[in-house]
Amino acid sequence: MPGAYGRLLPFLAHPVLRDRPRRRLTAWTWFGWLSLLLVLGFLGGRLDDLLVHWFGWRIAPDTFQAYLVTHPSLAAAAIVLVAPLLEELAYRAFLSTAPPAVFIGLAFFLCYTFLGIRINLEHPRAISTIRHYFAPFWALVPASLVSLALYVYAREAVLGFFRRHGIWVFWVSCVLFGVEHAEVYSSTLTWWALVLVLPQFLVGVGLAYIRIAFGLRWSIATHLAYDGLIVSASWTYLSTASGTPLREAVGLVLMLLVALILVYGLTVTWRVVRNR
Repeated sequence: MPGAYGRLLPFLAHPVLRDRPRRRLTAWTWFGWLSLLLVLGFLGGRLDDLLVHWFGWRIAPDTFQAYLVTHPSLAAAAIVLVAPLLEELAYRAFLSTAPPAVFIGLAFFLCYTFLGIRINLEHPRAISTIRHYFAPFWALVPASLVSLALYVYAREAVLGFFRRHGIWVFWVSCVLFGVEHAEVYSSTLTWWALVLVLPQFLVGVGLAYIRIAFGLRWSIATHLAYDGLIVSASWTYLSTASGTPLREAVGLVLMLLVALILVYGLTVTWRVVRNR
């Protein structure tokens, strides 16, 4: 299995977009990639903790992410299920040279960029962010018209750009995916929030590689599993009464699962580095 993880670093040195995936992915190998992304997110989060401590940056206590993992609800579950799908369509569907993927992806990219800018500028209260999250998607209509116009009048020019400048398309999508999460760390527009999106940026790089190497369905599945594992673990723990044996048992089981995932993720990370 080591060879299954040996092409990431060479690819990142010079990303190339293709019209379709050229590799197949098994369930166990997919779990390895998921574990690697969880390790990257964990390490990025620990680096964020150090930066916050060193520089005294004040993360807002009522951010949407904190609210999401501590307030189980049907609305929150809808976000957990829908957001990964929308984010993959917006930031990674167009990582291709196939016309349908490029132009459908561009429509979602324009819409989601508008959504990200709006939320980062307005910084609505966490409890109302869900409503703000879905409301702006009327923008998908004009975004689709723009994408359709590009398809009709500039299709070859756009596809040619994607073929020649795939490296720029790849890294811009990863950077913007990270920047879109700046509202996670601050209730106002602050420059250091863009520094603290390192975990999202790293995970976005991994998801972008999975999308190109194995297909959009696998990047969507990985994103869903990543968010779902974190949120469901938090909800499971919080749903048990504090100070009870059941809470301690649930906490122990979750700690063991986290330890196993991190160990396997580090193993996969070593395989990636060793087979570069």
